Amino acid sequence: MTLRDRLTTLLLGQPLEDLIQQRLAAVSIRVDDSPGWESLSGSGPADRPWADKYADLEQTLEAWQKNFFVRRLVTLTRSYAVAGGISISSPDPDLQAFLQAFWMHKQNRLDRRLGPICDELTRAGEIFPILFTNKVDGLSYLRFVPASRISQVETDPDDYETELRYAQTQEMTAEPKWWIGPGHPAAFRLRQDNSLPPLMLHFAVNRPIGATRGESDLTPVLPWAKRYSEWLKDRVRLNRIRTRSSILHLRISDPALVEEKRQQLRTSNPVDSGIYVSGPDEEMLTHDLRIGSGDAEDDGRALRLAIATAGNAGLHYLGEGESVNYSTAKEMGEPTTRFFAERQDDLIFAARQLITAAYHRFLLTTRQPVPENIDTLPINATAAEVARKDNESLALAAKDIVTALAQMKQLAWIDDETAVDLIFKFAGEAIGQEEIERILRSATPIEEQPGEEPQGHRD
Repeated sequence: MTLRDRLTTLLLGQPLEDLIQQRLAAVSIRVDDSPGWESLSGSGPADRPWADKYADLEQTLEAWQKNFFVRRLVTLTRSYAVAGGISISSPDPDLQAFLQAFWMHKQNRLDRRLGPICDELTRAGEIFPILFTNKVDGLSYLRFVPASRISQVETDPDDYETELRYAQTQEMTAEPKWWIGPGHPAAFRLRQDNSLPPLMLHFAVNRPIGATRGESDLTPVLPWAKRYSEWLKDRVRLNRIRTRSSILHLRISDPALVEEKRQQLRTSNPVDSGIYVSGPDEEMLTHDLRIGSGDAEDDGRALRLAIATAGNAGLHYLGEGESVNYSTAKEMGEPTTRFFAERQDDLIFAARQLITAAYHRFLLTTRQPVPENIDTLPINATAAEVARKDNESLALAAKDIVTALAQMKQLAWIDDETAVDLIFKFAGEAIGQEEIERILRSATPIEEQPGEEPQGHRD
């Protein structure tokens, strides 16, 4: 036996060759025949890796905090989709009472949250609200988790659109905190102590088919907004250099005075005060730093146009209206207003889903029967028109619609509530169900003239 075999037997209990043969015999060959695209996170097949998603969310938030163009685009969406107000109501008195209590509760104040919700949808492309239900009165309180903290969406293995749980990253531990989703069996199941677990919901925009996560409106904007900021910084920097380059060289005949003159210019520069007196032994040389500002004008406009296009807005929405007249701006604004109207519909959908989930949990907690149509509750939403027309057009439209609806009412084609709702909508002012009922209660009915038949009953 060689020295190597002796040492191996002493350390491992058997010769090295025998040990290698045993290890090779224990190796089994496995062929991987999987399609290769299954997601380890349980999300949709079209979802991007979490690292890429997280990087985009962080960059978007930082850009919103520091870049004026990005902030402007987010504010524009909020101004048009939310600033006019969104009113939620229901003809069901029980649901209306709950809706008012839930919507206006001091822990919720959804009328004040709609703006930040719209901003988050624009920045992150999705929101993650949580309902904490009080087991005593059944009312739910609303809180939010930033999309950058949700690292995983666990879905039904057979249906990626049925979301079961959400993983929230935590600062002090690698283990995530899990929140149950609406598809989880425990979402609407009472515990023994008459409580319900917190429920996280998920609303997303710009979501591709096959994905569970939404995408930010600002992702296409960020590269161009950054380039424009750098371009603008360069322009300001060059112009500052040109302004300060009025004296680049001061030549002094007497070498003994050079250091003294340098110190004088460092401590109290007479050029800064606009006064400089030179003697016969001094020569002041000025240089004209030529910066063709007009040459860069087209570059700046091209960058602004790229930002506006990527942000679904016309240039006049970004404060550049010198080269756009009224008719052109009106035509250019049509696609933008349609985009804002679509975002308004997204907010209304999210509000309805929140109310539906909160009302469902309220009925369970208070031991009331849950209606079969719980997913299609009669919830009405009214919002201000995204595209504001001038007062004359609104007045004419209101006048025409009042005349038309009056005739439709006589023919029994429409009821009073619908007529009032349509009249105010054409007037450009959205009102809620309570306001409609108040108007109808205070209205004086028009008595029919004796001997006349309603037009709807004439042959």
